[in-house]
Amino acid sequence: MRLGRLSDFASVESLRSLASKMGAPVEFTEDTSILTTPVTAGELTFPNRMAIQPMEGADADMDGAPTSHTIERYLRYATGCAGLIWFEACSLDVPEARSHNSMLVISEKTLPAFKILVDEVKKTSESSLLELGIDEKAPLVLQLSHAGRYRVIKSDKSPAIAFRFPELDRAFGVNESVGKVISDIELDDLRDEYVKASSLALKAGFDAVDVKACHAYLLNDLLSAYERPGAYGGQSFEVRTRFMLETIAAIIEETGCPVTSRFSPYDGFPTPYGFGSHMDPYPEYSPYGKISRFDPTESVRLLNEMKVIGVDFVNVSLGNPYYTQFLTRPFDAKMLGQREAPEHPILSVGRHFEIVEILKREVKDMVFVGSGYSWLRQYGINAASHNVENSRTDMAGWGRLAFSYPDFPKAVISEGFIPQSKACTTCSGCSRLLRAGFRTGCVVQNPRTFRESLRKVREMGM
Repeated sequence: MRLGRLSDFASVESLRSLASKMGAPVEFTEDTSILTTPVTAGELTFPNRMAIQPMEGADADMDGAPTSHTIERYLRYATGCAGLIWFEACSLDVPEARSHNSMLVISEKTLPAFKILVDEVKKTSESSLLELGIDEKAPLVLQLSHAGRYRVIKSDKSPAIAFRFPELDRAFGVNESVGKVISDIELDDLRDEYVKASSLALKAGFDAVDVKACHAYLLNDLLSAYERPGAYGGQSFEVRTRFMLETIAAIIEETGCPVTSRFSPYDGFPTPYGFGSHMDPYPEYSPYGKISRFDPTESVRLLNEMKVIGVDFVNVSLGNPYYTQFLTRPFDAKMLGQREAPEHPILSVGRHFEIVEILKREVKDMVFVGSGYSWLRQYGINAASHNVENSRTDMAGWGRLAFSYPDFPKAVISEGFIPQSKACTTCSGCSRLLRAGFRTGCVVQNPRTFRESLRKVREMGM
């Protein structure tokens, strides 16, 4: 499969031509000023339509508290004038919930450090936007996460998964003696932990919490637990979505905290394992594995039910970084051991855009934050402008670009473009660092910082 070439990114017209040639639903607008306009979701106002997506820095201390590295990173996002700063995965304070020992954890013990972080980020966001004549600050969302399959510490009780999925289990090192299916009783207790974490997030100063349901983390797993028995699985839509909806409702009722979700409406898994999956797979993708087509029925229904209980905005992602990587983060350079993508990256980008458009059309009065823009390099902002202008999304989010160039929203507001030299090259370097257990960031823009870690990653064969 031919990936991106330098000539593809020579101009907006070059990418427009590539999209047309490949049949990808990706279009561009030269004028990016629409991204500088505000948008409101419930009680929150985002001063512009550019969001920082949650990307793990893996730089917390052993207790899960933010360190100086964490603070520095988020202050860069605030200085960069983003309209929404969506904090990375933050674990509940329970066993098996933390993916790895450098992951953030919200707890009574780490609360003071989170208060300092949030206070500094809010002050910096407000002052940085004011310098541009914008009298607002970016709302801050904390992503509450249960690792599910992503727990790196392996035992007969870890990781805790929602159901057995042979192909995905192999990818995560889960088997008959490693990992367990979490019980209904444990899930009942876990709901209270989400409420407790949300209360702590409010005390820290966050503006909303994200009940994370993407990329095969535990709640996303539950949505596709067709073969799980009991109160939280089976063929019934009501049963598979019960934990997520009841958890969101409990948080809102007991804390008053605004709730959102970074949500995967489509993971590409074949039935009976995939949420948002059509019965018919893509036959042309058979060398990659059975990849299902998108069926919006359950995703639309779930979003409408979330809206009824008080969810005003969502962040949409796709796929699974271990099984359908090309859906999640369209890439040019794959990691060692990762399969080649079965389609050109611009087709994967187009799928992101098309699915958000479908959901936005079917779910009224909800604000959507779309993903999939980083592969387009400096022209992602032109695609985002087109999508906002044409009601394909309300906001656009960037993760990998935020690592490489955290000042990109400020550049768009001030200049209307992003320098080519600062754009993410989708080299997968940041993902390789995270997989290997190192602090993450952009290896291209910060080679000195990550040179030694990259050397170790190569020695590990990753």
